[in-house]
Amino acid sequence: MPDTSLVELAYSHADKVGRITLNRSRYANALSADLVEALIDAVQACLDKKVELLVLRGHGAIFCGGFDLRGLDQETDASLAYRFLRLETLLQSIHYAPCQTLVYAQGAVSGAGADLMAACRKRLVAPDASFRFPGIRFGILLGTNRLLSLIGEKAYGVLLEQQKINSGLAVQLGLAQGLAQDVDVDALIEAEYASLKRIPEPTRRQLFAANTRQAAVDMGILAKTVTEPGLKARMQAYWEEAKAAARR
Repeated sequence: MPDTSLVELAYSHADKVGRITLNRSRYANALSADLVEALIDAVQACLDKKVELLVLRGHGAIFCGGFDLRGLDQETDASLAYRFLRLETLLQSIHYAPCQTLVYAQGAVSGAGADLMAACRKRLVAPDASFRFPGIRFGILLGTNRLLSLIGEKAYGVLLEQQKINSGLAVQLGLAQGLAQDVDVDALIEAEYASLKRIPEPTRRQLFAANTRQAAVDMGILAKTVTEPGLKARMQAYWEEAKAAARR
């Protein structure tokens, strides 16, 4: 069983809003295996409640620091591959959710954390937010088609050139839809729900009806990259390089 303390889950029954908050700020809300499982369970719990708006946030200075690389020495190629496949399961559960999904991202959001944001339909960012997608450096294609659907062929430059995207550029590219100060987020959530309620319920059902034809393709692309031999060694090399760069 995943550690349920890794997420905070709250419902507003009156307005059918579910709020999921990553609660691992000591580690920049990095996506450990347990956190991914807790998030999968939390998303499903919200969908079981038939929420009309699902909100994702992260405690602390960073929304999500990406795939948790701590403890990499204890991993194997197989365990890492499984973690990535479960991560894609989480991302698809949000991307294809039959309701509006809203994320607020702050701080230096990296890799799988940026993919988590990109899986949501409404994406708001803090002025201090920045985004990177380093997975291609260790041979992983995670969420590439979702990124393409948001920013078009510029996604290839973002991935291949390892471009760091600040909050303004994120809005310009379409990765985010607006800037918001943290103090305004609750009001923005209320406004988003009020906007939803102005749309007739049958229309909302059609608007958020899941077209999952791409889901199997995305999972298959990821599966091919994570089963290439040497995944752990590639990730270790990236991790050592990143730590060395941080010390400079």
